[in-house]
Amino acid sequence: MASNVADTAAEPPATQRPQSPLAAWWQRFAARHKLVAQFVMFYAFSLFVTVLQYVMLTFLPGLFYRFTDWCAIPCQLIHLVLGPVDVYVFDYPVTGDATGGMGYFAAFAITLFVAQCVNFPMQRNITFKSHGNVWFQIAWYVVAFVLITIVCSFLMGLYVPLLKGLVPPAVYNVLITVVNGGVQMVIYFPIYKIIFPEGK
Repeated sequence: MASNVADTAAEPPATQRPQSPLAAWWQRFAARHKLVAQFVMFYAFSLFVTVLQYVMLTFLPGLFYRFTDWCAIPCQLIHLVLGPVDVYVFDYPVTGDATGGMGYFAAFAITLFVAQCVNFPMQRNITFKSHGNVWFQIAWYVVAFVLITIVCSFLMGLYVPLLKGLVPPAVYNVLITVVNGGVQMVIYFPIYKIIFPEGK
């Protein structure tokens, strides 16, 4: 009887599974190079979110164009004049198709919102392993998101007209998503390090 109890106690719990060599290597690497590992995970999740944005931005504008007249309403918000630069932060004039007007702006805004709802928990819980006050972090995340979106939209006002004239709509959506996502990744990583401190 005592022998059976001892044998049972020596057995590992059924829920524990041996790690794969890749997972074990990653754990060792992350322990030695924490910042690099965080950036790799941040980049991977950001890439996933960028793909999600591209998929949504591929069909959402078409839905607005088909079922509403929003694409026939110009959307030009926050006019900025900085020396030779004269742009709208959100500049979506009517183009006659699904890539313009209020319809495209609405699709762009919905895409950004959904992407951040997916991105926030992945970056907070997995990349940075932060356990701080979630409501405090959400508040600062929203502030950062709004400010960065405005900055990126201002930059888009500079290169979007050029891209529209050079490439067809399908390629245009890819380029806008990749360029905008790349700019945001460079800006977001150091800000996430502040918003999502490790531990409590």
